[in-house]
Amino acid sequence: MADEISRRDFVKQTVAGTAMLAGASASALEAAAAPLDPNKSIVAALGSVFIPSGPGDPGYKELEVYGITDYVMQELSGADGLAALNTTAKQFFDGKAFLDLDDKQKEQYLSLVSEGSKIADEAQRKSLQACYRGARSRILKTYYMNYPQVAVKRNAAGDPILKPGDTHQVNWEYETPNAKKIKTGWDVAGYKGRLGWEEEEQLREKAKKTWNHWDDGYLVKLNDSRPPAAAAIKTTDGHDYYDVIVIGGGTAGCIVAGRLAERGINPKTGDRLKVAMIEGGDDWTIRDVGIHPGYGGPIRRSKITNIPDPVGPEGDVPGPAYRYDFVRSFGNSQIDRPGDIGRMTREPGDEEFRLIGGCSNHYGGTCWIPEDEDFHFYREASGVDWDLAKFGDAIQEIRDMFHPTTTPTAWLSKESQMWADAGRAMGFEMRFAESALRNGLGIDQGEYLSRVDSKGTSLPWAYIGMNNGLKVIPNAVVQTVLIEKVPGGRPVARGAVYRDKAGTMHEVRAARVIVALGVKQTPLLMYRSGYGPRDLVGDKLLVENKNVGQHLSGDCTLRGSAFLAEAVTSPGREGEMGGGGGLWCATTPRPWGELTVHIRGGGGGAGDPSGASLGTFAPGFGWEHKEYMRNMSGPRRITGWATHFGAVPWSFRVLPTGKIERVDLDAPRFEAKIKEAGDVIRAWSEKLEVKPVKTDFHVYSQPSTNMAPQHRSGTARAGSSPETSVCTSDYDCHDIDNLLFTSAASVPRTFFWSCGPTAVNAAYAWRRMIANHFSTGSSTKGFA
Repeated sequence: MADEISRRDFVKQTVAGTAMLAGASASALEAAAAPLDPNKSIVAALGSVFIPSGPGDPGYKELEVYGITDYVMQELSGADGLAALNTTAKQFFDGKAFLDLDDKQKEQYLSLVSEGSKIADEAQRKSLQACYRGARSRILKTYYMNYPQVAVKRNAAGDPILKPGDTHQVNWEYETPNAKKIKTGWDVAGYKGRLGWEEEEQLREKAKKTWNHWDDGYLVKLNDSRPPAAAAIKTTDGHDYYDVIVIGGGTAGCIVAGRLAERGINPKTGDRLKVAMIEGGDDWTIRDVGIHPGYGGPIRRSKITNIPDPVGPEGDVPGPAYRYDFVRSFGNSQIDRPGDIGRMTREPGDEEFRLIGGCSNHYGGTCWIPEDEDFHFYREASGVDWDLAKFGDAIQEIRDMFHPTTTPTAWLSKESQMWADAGRAMGFEMRFAESALRNGLGIDQGEYLSRVDSKGTSLPWAYIGMNNGLKVIPNAVVQTVLIEKVPGGRPVARGAVYRDKAGTMHEVRAARVIVALGVKQTPLLMYRSGYGPRDLVGDKLLVENKNVGQHLSGDCTLRGSAFLAEAVTSPGREGEMGGGGGLWCATTPRPWGELTVHIRGGGGGAGDPSGASLGTFAPGFGWEHKEYMRNMSGPRRITGWATHFGAVPWSFRVLPTGKIERVDLDAPRFEAKIKEAGDVIRAWSEKLEVKPVKTDFHVYSQPSTNMAPQHRSGTARAGSSPETSVCTSDYDCHDIDNLLFTSAASVPRTFFWSCGPTAVNAAYAWRRMIANHFSTGSSTKGFA
């Protein structure tokens, strides 16, 4: 029977638990009939106002039997204000509390609270509005995330439970195939949910006719005849020794470690290099037989669920389906600086994603390949001797492996075409952004980037390395690099100390140590190791370099949107196609300088209903909101602009706490450019074929001190001397022998984006490292 259930019907079965799936059991009905505590009663009443019910049109209250209010209250922001929200209604409704009001009065009261002008006491007004916003956000998000189908059934290890024999996708075991069908937020929104395998196959056949290139084979595959992973030898004092250790298995680490294992030699013996890559996260991304773009692999598919699920191995990663087994902290930084721009506080190391492949697994797929402007900013920032010609082979390698390509015009929605036509009417040249994408299916990013493994990542290089004896040491967090002070000579890097998953400490030695961590983790490791600015390292200082942790730069983005007079994207799957089409333009001609502005489409469309329910143009609550969400009729009327600012005149530094402190900012120039960009977007919106009814361009009025750097680089930047940088143009540390750097941290300055430039730098770095350290004629110093 289970095999005969369609994918849509299957998804409609709850995965939250047997009681939910089986319908209203006796105990569940008793629980539903039991008296509610005051706060629960208030939340239940709010839910019925936010998402009303009508004849043949069930809403929030019909899900009470499945425990929706209990679930909402688990993570309800502002819950302390519920009692006040209830009793304050007496001031406006003849002594009646919120729970005593009829449906119309409840709506009137919530409108009064939301608007706020009739609540004279400022502290009371702020408290009530915070409670209202918290309840609204949690209730709408829960309902439109398809409650009660919000929790994936998992085994004791936390892995999603697969349907027996299923290697294509996550189909969960369930125990009650006769479960009642229930109407959820996805039904209201007309959202089909994630793709099933059969639908994927249909889309593949369709996509093969659209793409000018389709390759059914593996991009890279493990060889049956591959040598075993490099085994450490023992030093005279009993420590493990490798020729080279690469600290970090992310975007740069995989590229460098893979190529060194494949092409490097021990210059002392001429033997194959013993290369170990030490990564703080897990290695399940490289356990499949290989990389099969557009199809994925059994292990990868067993880890990435078909339902956005904040619990379990994929974590609560922002976005429709960037869902991976990240052992991570969080994605937004606390920024500690003069003035105040921080609104989000996270733990140190926040932007680090611990998993083999790192952020290349996570990023949205935009593949910015460095061009003349990038190299101009690199040279200007730190005096590197880099240019486009020197990086030619490295750039081609990334193009071959990441496969950057542009969106087929067949994927463009009406919204994308209309958006682009208005841009052309402004006099802008419209371009297609390159995305790292091979064998894409043409649906939203969650489907063609994550789910079927179509996007370019650094994982193929890890496979190349394993085919050539690369030793991968996962779940190992490096604590320090071992730096030895040599009397009368330069300090030398001798190895590293790492902590394994069980908490055991290990000391490993190497002839060369390559740090390939991220922009924040690189300086934090160096501080712990005694290398950096005296004022940050303190008593642990062994070697001073004032540039470690400094010069952090990044681009940034402002997003505006317009609500149009009619829908401009189609319902269902067709509305998910294109994702804005990847179209963009520059507001100034080349060559581009500081504060260059690129504008990209930030289209509406179907997408994930839970996010759309809280969008800028979504009504507050009630039937108006429900009609806005019905078949996504409201979100399908939205178009948008993502305004990217590159080469921003600012600089930050990483503190030992992990916080980022702003050092420099040319606020007048930046704010003038923000205002200029806002004027462009307003004029653009007026040229749209379908005219805006409402717009949201408030972001273009904010001060530059509210902006934070994205796509960061520079904290261990390459350059001409230790006065300006941490490592040379060949990635050798200026101050410590046998220590090298490559990652976004070694890129001197961000122009736009980071994954493409980081990958290109790593592809250039391994070439320089082999020439200088791992080839015949290289120095044999330190090699066993």
